[in-house]
Amino acid sequence: MRRPSREINIFSLSALDLFASALGAFILLTVILFPYYLKNHEIVSKMTQLQQELESTQSQLTECQSQLEQSQRQTQECQSQQAQSQQQLEKCQAEVTTCREQLAQTFLAVIIKWQTQQDIDLHIIDPGGHEFYFSKNNQSRNDFPGVEAELSVDMTTGPGIEIWENPQARPGTYKVYANLYARKGDSNNPIIKSSVYFRDGSVKFNEKRLTQEKTKVLLGSIVVKPDGSVQIIG
Repeated sequence: MRRPSREINIFSLSALDLFASALGAFILLTVILFPYYLKNHEIVSKMTQLQQELESTQSQLTECQSQLEQSQRQTQECQSQQAQSQQQLEKCQAEVTTCREQLAQTFLAVIIKWQTQQDIDLHIIDPGGHEFYFSKNNQSRNDFPGVEAELSVDMTTGPGIEIWENPQARPGTYKVYANLYARKGDSNNPIIKSSVYFRDGSVKFNEKRLTQEKTKVLLGSIVVKPDGSVQIIG
């Protein structure tokens, strides 16, 4: 009986083992590398997405920076406008103060007149105690230095008028008198008419008759208040 050959069997087993080994290696590589490939693809996709988000964030940041710079410029412009408005406000306040000061001032003018030929003198005593009359008319400002008021018109023979004026009357009381200085041969007692002119209008004093020579007769009083308003008494 013939002995069976072992070479064929050995060869068949070796080929089968080789095939099995190759298949195992393929399966192993597939199991190990394919998930890694998939994971690597996810990472790349994620990185691409993050890059896009980064670029979008950078764009937003640039826009925010631009808006911030614009806001800063607007803030500077607003501050500049505010400073200009403040300057204008201060200027207006100064002008208002000046106007109020001017409104608080008043001028005064006192006029007396008579119809006889006698010499009548006007006397004014201001709040500072200065007495204005023919010999102290203050027209040269030497009689009362620093005082702008003056007896601007003085007549020694009637019919006549006399005028006292003050461009800026300080607050206080002004006394107005008339004096029959000389009759000049006229025995009649003269009637004195007088008027006061000021910022807000004019007022007449009551008429007064002078009966005695060289005697001052009070025609009335003028009260100038701090706000420039005037009260007439007499």
